[in-house]
Amino acid sequence: MAQHVEAKGFKRFWVSEHHAAPATAGNSPEILMSRIASATRTIRVGSGGVLLPNYSSLKIAENYQLLEALFPERIDLGFGRAPGADRRTGIALNDEKGKSLPYPRKVADLLGFVTGNHAPGSSYEGMQAHPHTQSRPQPFVLGASGATAEIAAQAGLGFTFAHFINPRGDGPIAAKAYRAAFQSTDFSDSPTVIAAVFVAVGDTEPQAEEFADAFHLWLTYAESASPFDRVPSLATTRAHHWSPEELAIRERNRGRLISGTAPQVALQLQRLANDYGTDEVMINLMMPGEAARLNAIDLLGAELQSTP
Repeated sequence: MAQHVEAKGFKRFWVSEHHAAPATAGNSPEILMSRIASATRTIRVGSGGVLLPNYSSLKIAENYQLLEALFPERIDLGFGRAPGADRRTGIALNDEKGKSLPYPRKVADLLGFVTGNHAPGSSYEGMQAHPHTQSRPQPFVLGASGATAEIAAQAGLGFTFAHFINPRGDGPIAAKAYRAAFQSTDFSDSPTVIAAVFVAVGDTEPQAEEFADAFHLWLTYAESASPFDRVPSLATTRAHHWSPEELAIRERNRGRLISGTAPQVALQLQRLANDYGTDEVMINLMMPGEAARLNAIDLLGAELQSTP
């Protein structure tokens, strides 16, 4: 997939971090990123995002400094504050920790280890993650509510909003607040906003509707006690009888997906970008089957390149 989107002119390819989630292979984004970056040449590869509360800030900085050394000027360090797991799994990931540090402190430590410049009074003054590199990984703060926009702005980092989690209107407000509060730093002298959204693309409207049905069936159970181990096939989806409770969940999730033919999706993506005041939107193709996702990239890539 990464090789395919690189050939179509896409700018970034990010991988997520989730735990105890059978439908995703994202329990270690750094390993996936290394494999993907080694199989591509130009596309930026990133984490969307590494879950900062679960790990040592120093260890994360070391991992991404090493990736940057291996693949200079191609590594994005996206990080978030969510646990990325259910309660039991979260405990298992942190069972040796005596306490949890405040998220702003974790962010400050991470950036300090990347740059070697820690906040005044930090107990880590003088420490820097190895290896030293000519360039740095590009950091992005991930958010789904707007609460972390100020952290991104004050540190001069990129800001990515998970519209696919929260489509209720908080994202454009957070993006505006982030730009207003942005401070130029060694990481960047101008704000960068990415809006991320689920997408399903079909050759025809009926096919796109079927892909949307499969997505919503998967999402209806994704956070339940019995999730699907992958996005359901079209055959499974066609045979499913939706209960009133499932339909209610689907309606609540409706804004998390953009679906349709390539021209329809491209238009909706442009509207989304306008809402966020950005020219960069990240798409998450939760569609059944690799062939469908590759075809979606072909259709959407051609449409976007032809759009002024």
